[in-house]
Amino acid sequence: MTTRALPGAALAAEYDAFLFAPIGVDRNGMQVSVLSGLAQSDLDPWQEAARLATLPGKSAIERLAALIETLPGKSSGQSEARTIATRLIALLPGALANPAAGGQRQTGIDAMLKSRSWWIYVAMMAFVLGSQRLIAIHSPPPAPQKDDVHTAREVVPPPANPGQ
Repeated sequence: MTTRALPGAALAAEYDAFLFAPIGVDRNGMQVSVLSGLAQSDLDPWQEAARLATLPGKSAIERLAALIETLPGKSSGQSEARTIATRLIALLPGALANPAAGGQRQTGIDAMLKSRSWWIYVAMMAFVLGSQRLIAIHSPPPAPQKDDVHTAREVVPPPANPGQ
């Protein structure tokens, strides 16, 4: 018996955080994950995760919220399904901190530079470094310690060079 790798199996691990995240609890008190919810809806979880990851933020949220609303045994309203979908879409690879914003997701340096936390970090570092510089400029030089001061009698002259 030979085993065949599923197409895209190497990429499947990147969707694990999304697929194994909880959607909520069904009427029977059982935890429903995205994986089990998509499977209950007769969808391939990995294909649907890949599809959602390619959609713009708002479209992905709307698609997942609609799927959550139609889950068998789930009793959540439209606003609750949208809130859950927003949280879950953020777990997809390449998702921004705010997937509800329209447009395509950005990755790499563009996303980093547009994130608020990056600019807060830069501002904090500028403040800290500027404060240190001001303190250094306005601080008097340290006074010499009594042990550090040598008189002329205490200084030993260097040995004479016999080759001169």
